[in-house]
Amino acid sequence: MTKEFIDGSVQTGGKVLVRGNAGISRGAASVTAHVMGTFGVRYRDALAYVQERRFCINSNAGFVHQLREYEAIYLAELTIQMMSPRQIERSLSVHSGPTVSLQKTHEEDDDFGNVQVATLQNG
Repeated sequence: MTKEFIDGSVQTGGKVLVRGNAGISRGAASVTAHVMGTFGVRYRDALAYVQERRFCINSNAGFVHQLREYEAIYLAELTIQMMSPRQIERSLSVHSGPTVSLQKTHEEDDDFGNVQVATLQNG
């Protein structure tokens, strides 16, 4: 939801302020995740980009772990997007095995806690 909100605001010419409680961990992790997904860059590159703009960020270990997990997920999604349907079919037939059910829990949804996202209007 945060990514959609930021993307929508930026596409309409707006600016977005993302801030957690202290302004160094939660909001920074959210912006780092957004940069990763939007520009298709790895965690370290996204972190460096965000730190160049706000030097004092320091996401806690839990957020860093989540960002590293997110990196693997979105890089796999990018790889699949670039593959042709035939390549995907071939890959699935080679790796077919027992079906695994992946479900997100409510606790995972709340790991970032309360992040305040606000649109800043030009002018």
